[in-house]
Amino acid sequence: MKKKKARARTKSKAAKKAKTRKPVKAKAKVKKSSAKRPPARAAAKKSKKKAKAPASKPKPGVIAPANGVLLGFVDDYFAKIGVIALALKTPVLVGQKIQVLGHTTNFEQTVDSMQIDHAPVTQAGPKDSIGIKVIGRARCGDHVYLLK
Repeated sequence: MKKKKARARTKSKAAKKAKTRKPVKAKAKVKKSSAKRPPARAAAKKSKKKAKAPASKPKPGVIAPANGVLLGFVDDYFAKIGVIALALKTPVLVGQKIQVLGHTTNFEQTVDSMQIDHAPVTQAGPKDSIGIKVIGRARCGDHVYLLK
């Protein structure tokens, strides 16, 4: 009988210790008020800065080829299948020669494969979003020129 009482006493001591612990006090965070402008204006101004105009003009670091016409800019590059996606500014045909230029990109090739919405096409006009199979790596924002 003594053993049962001893066990009961140890359990009650552990329970008492758990109850006697003091709760941890949460530190109060002090907000610093900005004397320059209210927070609503600051948030509105930040959102205006983040909104950028679409890239319609060539970057100043890329020098266009003398015999080239701007086809468009690389919207996306799919590395596994080696395809660039772009929205055209001028018409293009399969068999024409293109050049992809960028900060670290520079290659020429003929257009062998071109697709619009996963359907193969032989020609595409302005404002069409197309995919072209390329031989090299391209990056978003690279310039695509049609060579004459």
